[in-house]
Amino acid sequence: VELPREVAAPIVPAGRDLSKEKPVPDELFQAYRAEYAYDKTPLKAVSEGIVENTADWTRENITIDAGYNDERLPMFLFLPKSAHPPFETVVFFPSARVTVMPAIEPLGDMEFVDYVIQSGRALLYPIYKGTYNRPGKPALPGSIAGFDGLIQRAKEVRRSVDYLQTRPDIDKSKLAYLGVSQGAAYGVIFVALEDRFRTAVLLDGGFFLSPTLPAMNQTNFAPRVKIPILMVNGRYDFSFSFDQAQEPLFRMLGTPAGDKRHIVLETPHDVSQDRPDLSRAVLAWLDKYLGKVN
Repeated sequence: VELPREVAAPIVPAGRDLSKEKPVPDELFQAYRAEYAYDKTPLKAVSEGIVENTADWTRENITIDAGYNDERLPMFLFLPKSAHPPFETVVFFPSARVTVMPAIEPLGDMEFVDYVIQSGRALLYPIYKGTYNRPGKPALPGSIAGFDGLIQRAKEVRRSVDYLQTRPDIDKSKLAYLGVSQGAAYGVIFVALEDRFRTAVLLDGGFFLSPTLPAMNQTNFAPRVKIPILMVNGRYDFSFSFDQAQEPLFRMLGTPAGDKRHIVLETPHDVSQDRPDLSRAVLAWLDKYLGKVN
């Protein structure tokens, strides 16, 4: 039986010629930025107390108002035992792996950040809309529904920072963002919107290669990122390839050249497979831009 020509044709992966994409002018960007605005209403924070106590940290369960639709945002705050407050703090956004995990316990993607807590830094791990037991509406990439979900998660990132600023045991001037995969790709947008992060670490991220809406197109946000940025990627990443997704993002970031770095490890799309080099690079970066821990 002869196969149809289209069945036997080579599979062509999604791609974009990012060299032809230009960021929108500032006036139009401000209109896009306004889509993500939120009211700084009361957080109504409630602590359920310590839910985990290990040799390295305590983990506190907290909920706050998410900032939309009367929803509540659950968060876990890890406080290290190897340092003294006020703590340098990292806000974490995990990969898409956690979108298909029905239960919060055990928390996913901790292998990307547990060493951060062990280094003496606090870690805030919000349970974002669309992850774990907080399902969002099904959405195609680049759709209006997908944009609505992104706006919700952007608000949650910023409300998380609002909460950290209410805690006397957190150093409000030493906050960092760390995202993995989707958390790194969308982190470009979150960091461009939120100016209270001193630095950001993007693991396994890059430019999305599928068509998207202008107001959620990373190319319109990357040049507006000015803070120090560390990117860590796998050389054999087929989700965010080195040539098409990683390097174009790194080049387009608006951070001065001396304050951005791209480290490429000999891994696939999971840089935690090289934990020694990953942890060494991330902790050295945090030491440089947040300072040594107490």
